Amino acid sequence: MAVFSPSLSISRSNQRAARWLLRVGLAPLLGGVFGCAAGLPATTPAHEHWLPGYAFGLWDKAELDVRDDCPVTGAESVRIGTTWSTFLVSVATLGVYTPHQVRVHCRAQR
Repeated sequence: MAVFSPSLSISRSNQRAARWLLRVGLAPLLGGVFGCAAGLPATTPAHEHWLPGYAFGLWDKAELDVRDDCPVTGAESVRIGTTWSTFLVSVATLGVYTPHQVRVHCRAQR
């Protein structure tokens, strides 16, 4: 009676190909994660707001006046997007309420 035992050895060419794929696939991933880490200096405080949206974001009438956050210097940057917390709220409400987070960075005073 013959017993089947699969071979677990990998040829050298397959090992080289696997290492090459790992390097080629890992480099863009790490570059994307760590390359986008540059942000604004910590000296400019961020004002965070949630803007409401409804029906998967199709219906929203939210307005935000950045002059309320930066009355003297004005806004240096405004970022609008989805964060993990706003995404989880959207999932928990089955898309009925879909907020977006707004981050306002003011210019530094001179």
